[in-house]
Amino acid sequence: MSITATHDGICRYFGGDYDQPTRTYRSSPVPGVGVVRRGWPKNENQADYFLGMEPGARTGSQIVVAIPRSHEVRRAVGGEHGGIKEIVYEVILNVYLRSRTAYAEDAQDDAYALRDALAEWLRRDRTLGGAVFQAAEHVEEGGPAGGDGLDFEYAQPSTKAELTKGYFSMRFAAVEFVEA
Repeated sequence: MSITATHDGICRYFGGDYDQPTRTYRSSPVPGVGVVRRGWPKNENQADYFLGMEPGARTGSQIVVAIPRSHEVRRAVGGEHGGIKEIVYEVILNVYLRSRTAYAEDAQDDAYALRDALAEWLRRDRTLGGAVFQAAEHVEEGGPAGGDGLDFEYAQPSTKAELTKGYFSMRFAAVEFVEA
């Protein structure tokens, strides 16, 4: 499978069906996710953070899925002409939040709830809907960062004009095997 197909499959798993006109995945099965993207938008639509949510939802998000690094190695099976390629992709879900809560502490609680929902969704299917062989599992030494489970990193939220903006990343390795 190509990196483009893998990237699309991961986006579909977290974001639902692809919408060609907007270049986004707009029907996320994960509560609190408005849209999922394969790349950073040139012009950000603030309504995308709350797409598909109940009117008046206090916190929404959009996710940009990035694959900044991959590592490939051949595994010989049955001699020098038989084998498979193991491809390990470093996957980062960049999660951007917008919250209209009265208190920044509530926005932080919503960020943690979204973190839990994303982790739960990932755990439902280690193949991410068939996009990869496995994701967020242990990978041998030498592979990309994030190769030993599931990592989260949080940035300090900022509040301005009664809007709290937050960010966290969800990092994991996704493994694919192809005949070589």
